[in-house]
Amino acid sequence: MQRQRHDEGSSTATRVVAAPLAPSLAVPISRRVHAAAGPYDLVLNTVTTNPTTEPRFGLSQNLVFVFDKPVIAGVATVTEGAAVAGVPTFSGNQMTVPLSNVGNAQYVTVTASSVVAADGGTGGTASIRIGYLAGDVSQNRVVTVSDLAQVNGQVAQTVTATNYLKDVNASGTLSVADKASVNTRITNALPTP
Repeated sequence: MQRQRHDEGSSTATRVVAAPLAPSLAVPISRRVHAAAGPYDLVLNTVTTNPTTEPRFGLSQNLVFVFDKPVIAGVATVTEGAAVAGVPTFSGNQMTVPLSNVGNAQYVTVTASSVVAADGGTGGTASIRIGYLAGDVSQNRVVTVSDLAQVNGQVAQTVTATNYLKDVNASGTLSVADKASVNTRITNALPTP
């Protein structure tokens, strides 16, 4: 907090200027690029005891911390699960954390710390917890025949904002390869959160 003093003739006025607030998490996102179909974002639940399941598989994933104001710096650390956080990138209100070595059927928590806002606010922190389970398009934490039927119903369709989760290999096309991927994972499950 800064104080500014202003003298006007015989009277003195003091004005208090508050320091900028630390940025706070507004929306957590799991972002995958589906080849030529482009990026699609899965908005994640912020309740750590009920994490969202990400059914799109791959060793590389991106988590996006969307803050309440533009951010310019911060650190990301994996605090749960077997994954490695890369160097974050910053664009407007978004801090994007690339993850590598993401295993299947596990929960991963990524914590952002020392987040700095463009307005000078410092000390922002946030955590994202997500369950990775390839092929669980119904997002009920177990791959079932129902998931297989949902993917099968989309084969040969264009990837859109309503069916992108069924493109489980994020290839940009809904194909028999997605169906085969789900079929080989039936009965795979996440542990209780």
